[in-house]
Amino acid sequence: MSEAVGIVMGSFVLAMAPVFIAAHYYREQMRRKRLRHLDHRHYWPHWSKARH
Repeated sequence: MSEAVGIVMGSFVLAMAPVFIAAHYYREQMRRKRLRHLDHRHYWPHWSKARH
């Protein structure tokens, strides 16, 4: 009986692993996208000209 439970639990873990990997990849891509949007260095020439 414990072998059957181990097989069922192992199968569940192996089935859920791709879901967790995909979610991690998606969150990482969203994090990179948000960090790119926070980078305002490309506005620096505009800001420096506005002061003069």
